[in-house]
Amino acid sequence: MTKINSLCVFCGSLPGNHPEYSVQAALLGGYLADHHIRLIYGGSSDGLMGTVANATIDAGGQVTGIMPRFLKRISTESNNLTDLVEVSTMDERKEKMLAMSDAFIVLPGGFGTFEELGTMLSWSKIDIHTKPIALFNIDHFYDSLWQWFVDAAESEFLPLSDLKLMVNASYIDQIFDYFATFKHVTAMPHA
Repeated sequence: MTKINSLCVFCGSLPGNHPEYSVQAALLGGYLADHHIRLIYGGSSDGLMGTVANATIDAGGQVTGIMPRFLKRISTESNNLTDLVEVSTMDERKEKMLAMSDAFIVLPGGFGTFEELGTMLSWSKIDIHTKPIALFNIDHFYDSLWQWFVDAAESEFLPLSDLKLMVNASYIDQIFDYFATFKHVTAMPHA
């Protein structure tokens, strides 16, 4: 894997009910700034999204928010961003995030986060992109989702090798170790 210059983070627009989610989001933001990795994210100052963005900015890092215009009515746009890219649709947002990012980290979140993860995994599976994806499994948040992926593979709804399209990691260092050695799994044709 080549050097990561920009990284997209998908996460909740709410903080969640466990303080460790925000603690780890802030640590990730500091890590990105310390390693000169630009944060690409959804543009909101709410929840974990705001936590990771503010921590990156506070540590001297660069942050690009990508926000659909219609979300500005219901979400609080962060004012301290290096750049804010406005788009028309959620699909355009994901396409822009993909184009601007070298890798993806998925922190705890809700339906939107799950949909973004699913899109990036699907696009990786069919070779629309070959970028690494990490589930940041803070306090076992993604244990049941990971088990769902394993169950899908064991039930032959996806090849077991597809689990190599992402890493299930509990620590920031694990994520970046995975990124450093990442090799994309070529899509396998279906029988």
